[in-house]
Amino acid sequence: MMYSDDVIEHIKSGKLEYLQFKILNKYNVKHCITLRRGGVSKGEYESLNFRTLGNDDINNVFKNLEIVKKELNIKNVCKGTQAHTDKVIVIDNENKEKYLFEKLNTENVDGYVVKDKNIATLITTADCNPIIIYDTKQNIVANVHAGWKGVINKLYINAINIMKENFSSNIKDLIVCIGPSIRKCCFTSKEESFKDKFTSVFNYSDRYLEYENDKETFHIDLIEILKTELRNVGILDNNIYVANICTRCNTKDFFSYRAAVQSGKKDYATMATIVQVSENNVK
Repeated sequence: MMYSDDVIEHIKSGKLEYLQFKILNKYNVKHCITLRRGGVSKGEYESLNFRTLGNDDINNVFKNLEIVKKELNIKNVCKGTQAHTDKVIVIDNENKEKYLFEKLNTENVDGYVVKDKNIATLITTADCNPIIIYDTKQNIVANVHAGWKGVINKLYINAINIMKENFSSNIKDLIVCIGPSIRKCCFTSKEESFKDKFTSVFNYSDRYLEYENDKETFHIDLIEILKTELRNVGILDNNIYVANICTRCNTKDFFSYRAAVQSGKKDYATMATIVQVSENNVK
């Protein structure tokens, strides 16, 4: 299946497949969101797996990254350990060495802000929201991993605040791109205590919460929450771009944690979102 539309471009390069946001390509931002295909991992990790904490052979994960690095023509890829926190850090030429992917840094980090060129960051997802925030004037980029905990913790707002406070980003210049993730159709629960985690933070449940006819099962629309919270801090509506893809609905092309759990698998694989600031930003 091809996923290209007005927002994203689905690229096939040999066996490798990935998505790019058309708006980021306009500014020459090197980036990609990987699909499942084009790597060397086997079995339930087949084939382009980036999860370092699972049971896949770590050398296969490293080889998968090399495949994508070659495709994007990038060298330094940085990552900490994702833990569904609200922590965002700045990576620059002073500290990049400690976060290089192959060093398997154990610091809990779920978002990165980068201004220095030739530094790429990587986040992994398998239903969570990969969010890229780009300052079109300052040529600064944030790469954020926001699952439902990250949405509640407003990790993406933390990234925006760092861009504003550390680099004087103007909120009107920021573009936010949200990649494939589990969507309202598949993000369901019957646990009222789980619902309360959202309603205690976001007081507009009529916009993101919907019950099925059984009055027990409810659906939560994380994209609606993200868009609302982004608008609330001043992101322009026409600067928010959302890939119209549910990872749980499209497991032939995307890894899905929920699908793995529901099918009784003991482990799961992840895609990667990689981004690096433009070397020749177009203004």
